[in-house]
Amino acid sequence: MIAGEPPAGRPDRQADGGLRLYHRWKCPWSAAARQGIENVGVEVELVEVPYPREERTELVAVSGQPRVPVLVDGDEVIVDSRRIVRHLYARYGGEAFARSVAELDRDELTDGEEWEPQECELPSR
Repeated sequence: MIAGEPPAGRPDRQADGGLRLYHRWKCPWSAAARQGIENVGVEVELVEVPYPREERTELVAVSGQPRVPVLVDGDEVIVDSRRIVRHLYARYGGEAFARSVAELDRDELTDGEEWEPQECELPSR
């Protein structure tokens, strides 16, 4: 579990219904989501998913797909590290993260309909 005290100027809020992050430790996009969690200082339950996608039954049941990272925040399910970080900053970051939220929104708009979730794959040998 990642937990921390929010630095001065950030709200001390807990997630309604708890936060759960489905991730893999060696995935860079999962690392970005974990860093976003650390940045806003909320508590989260970390659920490491198995490497073989066919074994990710809980993740598929929650999100409808097998890719990580996935954040569950109450009734909301957020897929993709950028969208997760934007959600965390907007909901838990307060005014200190308003600029970052605006920049992430702008990036999302420029990506348009071509957006595809990031994948963590080991290179073929």
